Amino acid sequence: MKYRRVLLITTLGADVGSVVATIRRMASAAELLLVIVYAPGRKFAWFSEETPGDLQEAVTAAVDALRASTAGAATNVEIKLASDLEAASLAEVAAASEIDLVAAASSLPRGVAVLAELRKRRSLPVLWVAAVPVTDAPIRNIRCEAIGSRALAAVAAFLRDRGDPALRATVVVLPPHMHDPEAARGIAGIEARVALVTPAQAGKGLIDLLVLARFPGLLLDVHASSTPVLILPPLAAPGPVLHRAIDVADLVDDNGVMRASIHYAGGVGRYDPIPDQQVAFVSGGRVVAVITTDTGEGELPRGLTGTSFGVFRVAERTAADPLTAIEREVTVIRPGLCPLVLFDSELADDTLASLSAAGGREPPELLAVRMRPTRSADSIRARLGKAGLSTCVVDASAVLDEGAAFDVPEAVDAVRLARVGARMRAAGFPVAGIVYRGAHAPSTFGFPAVNAADLAETPFRHDASALSRSLGSRLEATTGAALLAGNRVELEMDNATARRWLIEAIAASRNRVHVQLYMALDDDVGGPVEAALAAAGARGVTVRVVVDSLHGFEGSFGAHNPLLERLGARAGVELRVSRPVTGVPSLEEVKQRDHRKLTVVDGTVALLGGRNLSHEYYTGFEEVELTPKSTWRQVPWLDAGARVEGPAVAALERSFLDAWTVAGGAAFDIVEPRPAGPSATRIVIHHGLRDACSLDAYLALIETATTHVYAVNGFPLILEIQHALLRAIGRGVRVTTLFGNLTPTHGGKPFGGPWSTARVAATEMVHSRMDAIVAAGGEAYQFAVPQQPGWAEGLGTVNPHVHAKVMSVDGRVCSVGSANLDITAGYWENELMLIVEDESITRGLEARIAQVISGSEPVDRNDPKWQRMAGRREWLRHWPGVLSI
Repeated sequence: MKYRRVLLITTLGADVGSVVATIRRMASAAELLLVIVYAPGRKFAWFSEETPGDLQEAVTAAVDALRASTAGAATNVEIKLASDLEAASLAEVAAASEIDLVAAASSLPRGVAVLAELRKRRSLPVLWVAAVPVTDAPIRNIRCEAIGSRALAAVAAFLRDRGDPALRATVVVLPPHMHDPEAARGIAGIEARVALVTPAQAGKGLIDLLVLARFPGLLLDVHASSTPVLILPPLAAPGPVLHRAIDVADLVDDNGVMRASIHYAGGVGRYDPIPDQQVAFVSGGRVVAVITTDTGEGELPRGLTGTSFGVFRVAERTAADPLTAIEREVTVIRPGLCPLVLFDSELADDTLASLSAAGGREPPELLAVRMRPTRSADSIRARLGKAGLSTCVVDASAVLDEGAAFDVPEAVDAVRLARVGARMRAAGFPVAGIVYRGAHAPSTFGFPAVNAADLAETPFRHDASALSRSLGSRLEATTGAALLAGNRVELEMDNATARRWLIEAIAASRNRVHVQLYMALDDDVGGPVEAALAAAGARGVTVRVVVDSLHGFEGSFGAHNPLLERLGARAGVELRVSRPVTGVPSLEEVKQRDHRKLTVVDGTVALLGGRNLSHEYYTGFEEVELTPKSTWRQVPWLDAGARVEGPAVAALERSFLDAWTVAGGAAFDIVEPRPAGPSATRIVIHHGLRDACSLDAYLALIETATTHVYAVNGFPLILEIQHALLRAIGRGVRVTTLFGNLTPTHGGKPFGGPWSTARVAATEMVHSRMDAIVAAGGEAYQFAVPQQPGWAEGLGTVNPHVHAKVMSVDGRVCSVGSANLDITAGYWENELMLIVEDESITRGLEARIAQVISGSEPVDRNDPKWQRMAGRREWLRHWPGVLSI
């Protein structure tokens, strides 16, 4: 058992055969055996081998016999005599000789009291041996009494430090500690074979050694009646008593990345994440990682190989041995060979019970996923155990790296579960399906999504085809967007150019014009577009227009949009509104809108981007006259769009067809255009509450970046995207962001108008989500336009809103469309994105972004003013989800 320096306490003339034999079995490679011979009433120097002449004859025989009994028990055997036994003096000797084991026979007078005090003073293990049969067989079978968490920690530390692969340990624990013994061995670094049993299961089989974590006092002789007893040293106190226990979900190994989600174990409603602090992870009996949590979550360093970890909070659990500090144990889930089915941990009890029968003769492995922290991981494990399922449970937020995603609603849990499956599948897990909960079936790519009603009829089979980590593979696996070659693509970030493209395309139409709108106003932009569409209809062109009813102010709550109503009355024009809202609306009716903006002409030319049909989207900064009294809506915004010809147009028109038929329009045929240029593109279509294709597309772009990322958007970053950008910065990617003000300002003062004050507050939310990028070393710019000739003298620099939704990566691939980088676009609304995989076009777009940035205002993380503002709005990371409506 690896003991090296042993202190044996005995009496003069005592039979030490049993205790020495036991020492030989436990310390076969001992360097020192120091024997203290207690001779009460004798008068000689303390621990002296020199005795007075009149005692020499009386002592010699006993000492010679002792030497014979201990010969060969250690490399060096020393025998010293003592006339009394004092724990303090024994402690000094033990310290001087670097003793690591104290041994005594049960016949030692006052032995229990002396050994108890010595154990306490020097924190030493004590071996207590009765007259047991003498044998030289190595100790192989032991029983360890580990009743209570501290006793279990002491036993684990003993097995870690003193055990070997040949040792078989039966550890007696109470039912709450009946964990997986292999996991416990991994956490504690135990080589011995371990079996955990309850007191009722312990039995009375023959053992070589009984190990106790606590000193049994006067009952020591009873314990040692037939078996040697080893009393472990007392453990150092673990620090102050914790007032609130923690709860930790199991970990998923995502290609070497593991994220922990740590909450308080008790709570009402949503469980509270622990405050930001250091948390230690234990494997092999040692602390292998210390992370600092951010709202209860943190990422472990790469390269950890343990299959299980002990977890404890560093500040509250200071202890000499980390095993005594462990508060929770977690399992690491890594890819295996058996098909894996993920399921929502909140499935009904009867569904959980039927899960184990899923899959027929070859049932898949099942893994519970906690979709939101409204129930502790431990309570989920209890439910799983009762249903006869594996008690592993992982946290969706940690797998997706959502952070404190208070604005992610429960309505999208099925989509999030599908995304967990897709991410794990990309990491090599053989995901064969998901079992979701909720009203909407999520879209999946590569595996089925099943609800409880269809569970029994669904065979789960894993698609064994390997997935690449390339951008193209990521996009197809998470969005289903195929690569379309042979396109001619032009990109713009200029309102006047976009207006010209739109009017000219409609004017050139010969067959049909399809227009999808989110908002439309009867103003200096809406009027000319209405006239162009009316003229097209008048000359026999089929004009189809679909608009979101709520945001188009047409048909919801009795609203009427004069522009749209006039347009719908024109000859050759058919108008449809999507999802009108009547009565008291639900959250889904308000949030799940169609945000796509698209025009397709004659099936050969498509225009798409972020622009709604009104003044601020299609008017250039040089085309307006601004004064301090102008309203914010009179100030143009920065936006972006694309003009596409070629096969991608058919994919875009199918997106329109989807929106058109949902709104009640009749279906129409789509003709595939001929190749028109050299560019390869992907069309990403996101359906709110069914998928998160736009969010996953942005993440794929960021996570495959190697040199630089440009992100242009003026809406509050969803935390997943913020975290992806932070990780990119961490791996050396240059991240540049451009954002604006939802209420444009002049000279730092906001323009007036309806909702101006509320939009100023929303601007703070936007900027707060950029603060972390700035603090991490990313480049951030606030969009600025200098004084223009038509503006009032002295108006100065204007900081407009940035409405563009643009991302560009490594000078090789870029995207533009309707999807913001926020929670609404990520989950709620229908969106449309064009991804262009063409270096020439991408470099051109990046040059245009650089031109815009050159006149904008950089944010300096060393600027005290920015630091004060960032500190003031830091609380906005806890932005309540209801306010994201």
